[in-house]
Amino acid sequence: MSAISLSPLSTSWSPSGNSTQASVTASAQVSSRVPLASAVSPDVTRNSVTNFTPSAIPEAVPSTMGDTRFLHVTQWPSVMESIDITYEAIAPSQTSSRQMQVWEQTPTTAVDQIIGRNASATTEKARFAGLGSALIEQAARTGSSYRQTVVNLGAVSSPDKIQGKATGAMWGIQSSPSASATFAITTQSGATVRISIADQREQRATGSGIAVQIEVDGNLTQQEKDALQSLAEGFDLAIEGLTAESPVLRLDGLLKFDSKLFTKLEFKVDIYGVDQDGVRILKLGANISADAKTREIELKSPEGTVRMKTDLRQPALWGTADQKAYAVRQYLSRIDKAAERGHADSGLVDLFKSSFAALNGGYESANSPGRSGSASISIGDPVDLTRDANAFSEGDKSLLTGLADFDASITATRRASNPRRTKEVDTFEYTLKQSTQISGSSPSNRGFTQTQSAKLSAAYHQSLHSRAAPKLTSDSATQNYSYEKVEDSSSTQVELGYEKDEPVRALITQAASQSLHVLKVENNKITENTAEPAHVQSKQTDLLPLLKQLKRQQDANQLTDDEKQKQLQEWGGMVLGSLATD
Repeated sequence: MSAISLSPLSTSWSPSGNSTQASVTASAQVSSRVPLASAVSPDVTRNSVTNFTPSAIPEAVPSTMGDTRFLHVTQWPSVMESIDITYEAIAPSQTSSRQMQVWEQTPTTAVDQIIGRNASATTEKARFAGLGSALIEQAARTGSSYRQTVVNLGAVSSPDKIQGKATGAMWGIQSSPSASATFAITTQSGATVRISIADQREQRATGSGIAVQIEVDGNLTQQEKDALQSLAEGFDLAIEGLTAESPVLRLDGLLKFDSKLFTKLEFKVDIYGVDQDGVRILKLGANISADAKTREIELKSPEGTVRMKTDLRQPALWGTADQKAYAVRQYLSRIDKAAERGHADSGLVDLFKSSFAALNGGYESANSPGRSGSASISIGDPVDLTRDANAFSEGDKSLLTGLADFDASITATRRASNPRRTKEVDTFEYTLKQSTQISGSSPSNRGFTQTQSAKLSAAYHQSLHSRAAPKLTSDSATQNYSYEKVEDSSSTQVELGYEKDEPVRALITQAASQSLHVLKVENNKITENTAEPAHVQSKQTDLLPLLKQLKRQQDANQLTDDEKQKQLQEWGGMVLGSLATD
C-alpha cells in the first residue's frame, strides 16, 4: 500500500465556469509541516500542476502536546462531478462534487492509510475497521505518542477559508462525534498507553472525518511492547462487536491481557444517534475495566442499563473450561426465561447475555484439576485456600458452579406507555449474584459456602388477545389490556466442610418464590384486579452420605472414572438447577 507524502501546500485557482480548482505539490520525502495559521500560502502560484509520488511508509512522527496544529490538503475536486482520491492507492474511490480532504498532519503511517480508506465508509463498523489494531501496533512499535485527523469538507470559495472551516470540522469531530472509542492500559512499571478514536460519520455543515491519538506516558520495555501488540486483534474485535448493527460484546482478546505486565485495562465505546425528534442521544455506551482482581462492564442504551462485575480473587474455586461453559449455558437459559416472563426488550437482553458470557470466559481455571483423593499437604500446614489449585478435590468443585463470583443486573428504562393511566409504568429489572466464602486454614480442614441468587421484578402491558404490547392512546377504544406485575426470587446455597480431611458437612439448600398481580381493563374500565398468592418452594438435600461413600470408594479404588464423573455431573446439575422459573 502506498502513501502520499506532501510538500508545503501550493494551490492554484481557476475561475473557469463554476468550478474551483486547486492543486497540491507532493514529493517522496516527508514534508516540513505547515502551521495551521499559515496552512494556505498567500503566494498563490498560477497554473501549477499536481504531482503525487508514492513513498514508503516512514516511522510515525511523534506529536508534541504543545505543538501548533497543522493542515495538509490531499484531495480537491478538479471538476464539480468527481475526482479520484489522491491518497490511498489500494482503494481508488470517487469524491462527491465540491469536496476536499484535509489532514492535520502529513499522512505517512500505516494508521494514516487505514484512516484514509475508512473515511469514506458509511457505517461505523466500516469506519473503525482495522483502525484499533493499527493504533496499538504503532504504539507497540514506536513507544511514542501520535495524533492525526482527516476531515472531508465542502469546497470553499477561496483558499483563505480552508483554515477556518477545517479547524471547525476538527473541533466538531472531537467535541461531538458520531462514535468514539478509547483504550488505556497501565504497566507494572507505571507507564501508561492511551489510544483514542473519534469519528464523525454524518456529513454535517462542518464536515465529516476521523481523529485518532496515541498518548504514551513513560517508557515501555520490549516485553511490554510485545504484550501490548498481542492485544491488537482483541481491540479490533471488541470495537467491531459494539459497532455492529446488533451490538455484541467480544472481549476475549482484550481480557486475556498479561496481569504480570499490566495492572489495569480500560476500554470505552460511545455510539450516538438521534431520537424521533432529531435530538442527539447516546445509542450505546460501553465501559469495561479489568485488573488482576476484578472485571467490570457497564452498558447503557435508550432501552436500559446492563452492569456486571466479577471477583477474581479466589481462583482455587474456578472450574474447568467445560464446567464453566456448562454453568454459563445454564445461566443464559435462566436469563431467557426471566426475559420472557417479564417481557424484556430483546436487544437489551442480548447485551446482558453477551456481557455475562464475556466476563465469564476471559479468565483461566486453576492449573491443576484439584485433589482427587486425600490431602497432599500435611495437616496444619498454612496455605492460601483461595489460590491453591490443590486445596479442593474434584468432588468439592462439583458442588460449585465453577464460575468466579459475580454481581450482574439488567434494568430497563421505566416507561409510562399508557397516557390514560400514567401510574402504570412498564419496568424490568433482573439481578443475578454469586458469592463464595472459604473457611479453614489448610486443605485438610477446608470448607466453603457458595450462594447463588436471582431476583426478577417486572411490570408490563399486554394485549388481551396476544402477547404483543397494546397500542395505547388517550382514546378509550384503545384501553383494552392487562397490566401485570411479576415478583420472583430464587436462591441456592451449598455448604461443604472437612475436618482432618474427612467430610463433615455437604448440604444444598434451595428456595424459590413467584408472584403475579393482574389488572385487567376493558373499554377503559377495570374488570379484574387479582393478586395470585406467592408460590413458595424450598428444598434441602444432604449429600454428606454420598460424599463419604464417594471418598471411601475412591480410597479403595472401587469406582471407575465413568461412575465417578456421572456422580459429579449429577451433583453439578443440582447446584445449577432451580426450583422455579427465574
